[in-house]
Amino acid sequence: MVGLIRSFRGYVRIRVDGVSPQRFLNLCSVHDISLWDIVSDGNCYELNLSVSDFFRLRPIVKKTKTKVVLLGKRGLPFRMQKWKKRKVFILCSFLCVIGLYAVSLFIWDIRLVDEGRLTDEMLLQFLQENGIYYGSYRDGIDIDAAEKKLRDEYPFIIWTSFKVEGTRLFVYVKENEQIKWNDTAQEDSKEPGSLYATVDGTVVSIVTRNGLPKVKIGDAVKKGDVLVDGEIPVYNDDETIREYMYVRSDADIRLETELKYHKEIPLDYEKKVYTGNEKKTYYFRVHNNSFSTAGIPGFSEYDIVTDLQQAKLMNDFYLPLYFGRITYREYQMEAISYTESEGKSLLNYEFEKFCKTLQQKGVQIVEKDVKIEKNGRTLHANGKILVEMSDGDNKPITERKQTGETEIE
Repeated sequence: MVGLIRSFRGYVRIRVDGVSPQRFLNLCSVHDISLWDIVSDGNCYELNLSVSDFFRLRPIVKKTKTKVVLLGKRGLPFRMQKWKKRKVFILCSFLCVIGLYAVSLFIWDIRLVDEGRLTDEMLLQFLQENGIYYGSYRDGIDIDAAEKKLRDEYPFIIWTSFKVEGTRLFVYVKENEQIKWNDTAQEDSKEPGSLYATVDGTVVSIVTRNGLPKVKIGDAVKKGDVLVDGEIPVYNDDETIREYMYVRSDADIRLETELKYHKEIPLDYEKKVYTGNEKKTYYFRVHNNSFSTAGIPGFSEYDIVTDLQQAKLMNDFYLPLYFGRITYREYQMEAISYTESEGKSLLNYEFEKFCKTLQQKGVQIVEKDVKIEKNGRTLHANGKILVEMSDGDNKPITERKQTGETEIE
């Protein structure tokens, strides 16, 4: 504490040399002049004393016939004198500190932790619609309300947590793996409804959990036919209808149906061929304002490759400052032709990829057939795929059975 007070007031370090430096030290003690950090070097002494005491040494120096040499000035007052010559530097430093503090009050990075069915794009769109975006005021975010809205928006999320660290917003989510994406809206709704066919086909299997089945195994159905009715009649003893009970239909229904496939490719096409000519420029962006060190290149056709990074001071202190490099790569379009064999191989590959996509969606392929024909300089692939798939579109119903009508919304 004493050292802090001395630095605040300022002090000097001197060297005392002469006939009797010891007598100099004794007289300083007699006159209540505080000395510290005294170092002896033979007949010389180096020591510290306050600025005010330094100006009281003249009579003592004259009386002891010693020589005093000023070695250095230390403490806040002397530093302030140096800073007076650097007013612009001090002002810029002050403004920089104020600017960093102002930046720290906003969100400049949003991170989704444990991404699953909820993707970064879905999260950013949700946050944007709820007033949370890059540049949002940190203390203006209602975390509890945002967490609840996110769970309500996506029922497959069973737990979520928003956490602000520095200028970053972390969104932690935990999803229910047992809920299928396509069934989410239906499971969340309790509105009465009936299941309708979305394709023409033949019923392969039907397991009804709720509702009145209108088809059985082997029945042929058309698109729009009722598969399971959500309006269940309640009969009187004389077998007349007394009323209708309305439920939300629920069933596992699989139909066998035929899908059409068509794709065509021209044998003559154009391909990008890069010339090797490139132009690079540096790119800067401050929030939504961007700057570059050069203009658009003189290439007639080119691709743009951007390498962009966000500036940060620490792990969680991101800034609204982006920098990077833009590379313009020139290319020319060259006419290239497939052979008929190459074209057929490509069409077969695309057909197999389409079938694989169906299987990934839970569609079982029973039989498939594709024919490739040439028409001029174009190859056409036409195919039929016999598949077995889950079906049943749940549409809400309006209680108008009593009047002899049923309205589908």
